[in-house]
Amino acid sequence: MADTARLLAEHFPALFGAGVIKPIKLRIQADIHQRAPGVFTKKALSIFLQRHTTGTAYLRALVAAGATRIDLDGQPVGEITAEHRDAAGVELERRRAIVEAKKHAGREAARASRHDARALRPPRPPQPGVQRGPGRPGDAGSGASPRSRKPLPDRKLARAHEQEPAHAPALPLTPEQAAEAEARQQRALLLRSFEQSPLSNANFAALKGLSEGTLDALLTLARQERGSR
Repeated sequence: MADTARLLAEHFPALFGAGVIKPIKLRIQADIHQRAPGVFTKKALSIFLQRHTTGTAYLRALVAAGATRIDLDGQPVGEITAEHRDAAGVELERRRAIVEAKKHAGREAARASRHDARALRPPRPPQPGVQRGPGRPGDAGSGASPRSRKPLPDRKLARAHEQEPAHAPALPLTPEQAAEAEARQQRALLLRSFEQSPLSNANFAALKGLSEGTLDALLTLARQERGSR
């Protein structure tokens, strides 16, 4: 994928250059193969475009005010349909909710960790010269010398707890990491559903509202991700 991104940036910097995130002209693959014949394989290009167009930054570009689709030369070629704009907005909201839920879980875990740390904190030792209550070890007339005093059971427990390291809470994912994790999970579910379905590739793609090329790219990526576990 890195090689595909590099080659696209070299051939078409107006659309795929570093830092350029713009809505892409529909059916751009045909234009790429026509302008750069033999440079990109269909599989590599499909995988790159699938990842590129499902990224959070790209979805934000789709819903931006006044956004239009751009061709390989950076020229506007058409408006973004309300259907595509609304779908991008729904997906962004879903990802935002996931990020907020993870942040909330992280804050709760941190709060619980701080509470546990305070509960395990040993009691403060008595200061020299502080008058002790009658009948306690070390009091005048108690018959027990300072050398003969033994730690109280609760002190032993506190010291034992001091030796147990507190588990630090897991850091919350960044929005991009959360979105990528969610997208990866969706691809895994798509692959599992495809492998259990008796439908042909074409019928399964139609059922999911995908083109066959996009379905093939998603399934290929999901298989690669499953093999890397």
